[in-house]
Amino acid sequence: MLQYPEIKIIASQMQAELIGKTIELGLLVKSNSNMFMAENNAAHYALLNGGTIQHIEMLAPDIYIKLDNGYGILICQSGGKILFNKSEPPKNHNIIFNFTDGSSLTYTMMLHSMGFHAISHDDWQHRIQTNTKFDPLGNNIFEDYFSFINNRSEDEIKKPTKTFLATNILGVISSFAAEILLYARVHPSVQARKLNKEQHKRIYDSMKSVLTNAYEKGGRVNEFNLYGQKGHYVAMAERKHIGGNCPLCGNILGKTTVGGVTAFCPNCQIK
Repeated sequence: MLQYPEIKIIASQMQAELIGKTIELGLLVKSNSNMFMAENNAAHYALLNGGTIQHIEMLAPDIYIKLDNGYGILICQSGGKILFNKSEPPKNHNIIFNFTDGSSLTYTMMLHSMGFHAISHDDWQHRIQTNTKFDPLGNNIFEDYFSFINNRSEDEIKKPTKTFLATNILGVISSFAAEILLYARVHPSVQARKLNKEQHKRIYDSMKSVLTNAYEKGGRVNEFNLYGQKGHYVAMAERKHIGGNCPLCGNILGKTTVGGVTAFCPNCQIK
């Protein structure tokens, strides 16, 4: 799944490539049970026809392609390749938006997706205004993050910290949440409410460091940018790392199941 670093990269590349392009036609070419949108959602693509792209916005893991006709393309939680094609699109794509200059934007599903939707600018603004998650690379300081923690509901802060991060931090789900906690030396299953301020500070610093590093390296090695190029960031707390060495102490990484199976260090992340 594309997470914050990849979404930020793709949104930036879209801003460079797509501004000024006019949509000729949008089509749902092929759907399946892992694409959580109905064919009648794709029927709304007609609202986009003739619209010219003005701006690209993001509310990770979502991207909004804003047109000049009051509508735009909302890309929700993508688990696949979003590609800009100057000429021929890839053969096996699920969704395509053709531009009047012969180029296109395609989506090829690899895991699952909440889909590509045509929505109004008002609906997008409502989505932004009702967002209650923390922007990990926004213009904030630790005190902003600590205040955010203190204002979460009791039900939220009773969750395991890994689950708390995956449900309260924009664009961060299981794999990055696990890695953030590894470098912060916090056990994934400890409830967020039981952490002290110093531990929350380590999580905040780790979050900034991990996501910034991944962004600067073009995203993770198993994800693609807008041109089909893989990133260069090697994540360190995914399922495949179980049995490997901890990047902090060299100890053997163990297995934990908190919101999915991930690696953790029994030496650095003592419960």
